[in-house]
Amino acid sequence: MTENSCPVCGSTFGSLLAKGILMIILGILMMVFTLASLFASEILLAILLIFVGITLLTSGTTFFGQPKRTWWVVVLGILVILFGILTLINPGIMLVYAMYVLAAAALIGGVTDLALALMGQTAQMNRGLVAVSGILGIILGVLFLINPVIAAFTIVQIAGIFFFAFGIIAIIEAFMAKSAAA
Repeated sequence: MTENSCPVCGSTFGSLLAKGILMIILGILMMVFTLASLFASEILLAILLIFVGITLLTSGTTFFGQPKRTWWVVVLGILVILFGILTLINPGIMLVYAMYVLAAAALIGGVTDLALALMGQTAQMNRGLVAVSGILGIILGVLFLINPVIAAFTIVQIAGIFFFAFGIIAIIEAFMAKSAAA
């Protein structure tokens, strides 16, 4: 294969390699420094919330794109700013809140899947898998409710493993793109 047959392949080598290396580093950092990763993400989220609240107050736009300022957009902006400041002052509050939201979502999804499987609302061949999915969702939701901090640590650890794995895949893709360009 000549270099002209895949000009994009050669130019993506550097970016894929850099992406892979950075993802591996991020994955290792998340696995080794789990608590610091949690607090860093909480601080960034707090800053984002404050900026979103200021944007709501100053521009008057809503999430739906309506360019008019109404009283509820102003109230929403103030609440978002206050929530951002509260998160900045005590990042653990947002962490626990997020875990409770995930627990509720897992419980609702698990109960729904289990009910669908038991009532026969799914395809016959999928009923068993849907029931297992429901049971696992309920277990996950209960575990998140019992100890939300350990749940957050687990999520960061799993995310670190995924970043590490995706980094390796990106490096492999980089060398495959380089060989395709050669």
